[in-house]
Amino acid sequence: MHNYLDVLKKIEETGAKAWLVGDTVRMMQMGIQPETITLAIDSDDMYAVSQAIGTGTVDARGPFPALRGELLGTSFRAFGLRGATIEDDLACRDLSIEAIAIRSDGGIVDPFNGRLDIRNKVIRLTGDNVELIEADPLRILRMLRFAAEFEMDIFWKTETDVRKFLELHADRMKDIPTERWGREILKGIRRRPCRFIELCDDYDLLPFFLKELEDSNRTPDGKGRTFYDHVLDILRVIEEGLDVNKIIQNDAFVLAGLFGHIGTKRLDLSDRDKYTDRIITEYLTRWNIPSETIENVIAIINNYQRFYSPVTEDVFCREVLNYSRDAVVVALQFARCAAISEGFFEEYREVLDNNRWNLKQVLRRFNTVELQTQGSSRYMTGREVMSLLQMKPGKRIGELLDGLDFAVGTGKVGSRSAAEAWLKSQVA
Repeated sequence: MHNYLDVLKKIEETGAKAWLVGDTVRMMQMGIQPETITLAIDSDDMYAVSQAIGTGTVDARGPFPALRGELLGTSFRAFGLRGATIEDDLACRDLSIEAIAIRSDGGIVDPFNGRLDIRNKVIRLTGDNVELIEADPLRILRMLRFAAEFEMDIFWKTETDVRKFLELHADRMKDIPTERWGREILKGIRRRPCRFIELCDDYDLLPFFLKELEDSNRTPDGKGRTFYDHVLDILRVIEEGLDVNKIIQNDAFVLAGLFGHIGTKRLDLSDRDKYTDRIITEYLTRWNIPSETIENVIAIINNYQRFYSPVTEDVFCREVLNYSRDAVVVALQFARCAAISEGFFEEYREVLDNNRWNLKQVLRRFNTVELQTQGSSRYMTGREVMSLLQMKPGKRIGELLDGLDFAVGTGKVGSRSAAEAWLKSQVA
């Protein structure tokens, strides 16, 4: 914390008062180390502060211009004080656990008992002020995100006020831009996907951002349950895996769990078609999800079931080269989660374990290349291949490099000298 206070003091040398605020203080109170600190500065001229401290750039996009930079080895983002005092600024923040500030002398400003709410694991509107929701209804989703991620209860008055607001002002929720929905949803499902979706359902928010998921709650699976139940089952397994098994934190992985049964009426997904993929693409595009992530979501959903049959090292190698290492690892891990959630993991355990072993061997060989070459993904560059074989640039060079990659991944080539010998054999 001392380094953070030194940052505040450095800024205050410019003549502007500064405080640690928001997520930084909340994380510190929870025992979490923030990677970037958030500050409030009582200056209307961020450019002047930046010039005075000699670092940072001002981002004027959005309603609150921010000074972003690094000071004393610490990354920071600083916003102008909202109101005449720090207490006024804190009153504008949506949740009491975010309405805490720390002064440069280490003193804490906590007018709304946010520290007590953190200790009691309670989510509460700052000052029990429902006008904060009326000013920005998306704060409801943010409230549920925090409640899910930190396993906190929502204070009874906050819950009552929010439910009443939703009952009277559903039209306000419909007016929220879809990309803002997307940002909060993605944050909400990264750590506690099942809990977050359950809370959204409890507050009747699903129709506002994913109507098809709401519809799945009325679609029977033929076995006495609904497809919504299956979505929650796999999200629950994913959620447990994120903590217990340290599954790769990959947005596509969790989104595949959320969208896996969208638009289908069969548990084996055999009736999936391009229309269903289009639904996923349209939603995620509106949520402003990167196109690469969208492609990975669809690829996982469409392909994970094939891992319930044996997959050779050769096939895994081609998959890794065609997509990426992480994409294949995540798809195989998703197959395990799906099998666990549907109750047939023991039936396929041996096949899945063998497939995981085969993939591990392929990845180990590619990792060996990086170790032997100080980080390069190949033993030889295209220029080196042309020099070795006395060839000119062209399509054939690319074909040789691709072939060499496959030879490495399948264990036929394991060193620079072996790579040279393999290349020479291809043109002999």
